[in-house]
Amino acid sequence: MRKPTKEEADAWLSMAREHGVAGGERSFKLGRFVVEAAEEGTIHVKFVTPVPAGVYTERTLEPKAAPLLFERTSAGEIILPGRWWVSMFEALSDSPEVPADQRQTALHASRHVQIDDVYLPADTDTIEIMAPDHKGEMVPNEALKPGTRCTIRLQAN
Repeated sequence: MRKPTKEEADAWLSMAREHGVAGGERSFKLGRFVVEAAEEGTIHVKFVTPVPAGVYTERTLEPKAAPLLFERTSAGEIILPGRWWVSMFEALSDSPEVPADQRQTALHASRHVQIDDVYLPADTDTIEIMAPDHKGEMVPNEALKPGTRCTIRLQAN
């Protein structure tokens, strides 16, 4: 985990604006992504804003202590749990800035699809950002940087 440069932050803000997820002059919504390709049972996504680590542990769902870090496999791979993807799709389905057809697709995915955990390589570049913990307090978070890509595997329930 490293601190992003000002140049990176400026480029990421431009990317967020390009995809309609920038808030104010220097802010954007966290965890936003675009679908680059989809085929039967697979979606390829690119994150366009930082994706902070989850605030709860995957197994026990207990609040994590700061700094909030991604859970990893014994080989160091970053785990993006299937359950996390479901919550991301639910959040997208309620976001007014997301086009109606995409909100409907996200809602369907959150309710009718089983999503496998996603594993990112151990050497995936992560950044430090300030984001809320389970109490809403701003704390250091490990985050995936914008531009990170991954493949999501889906199965119908």
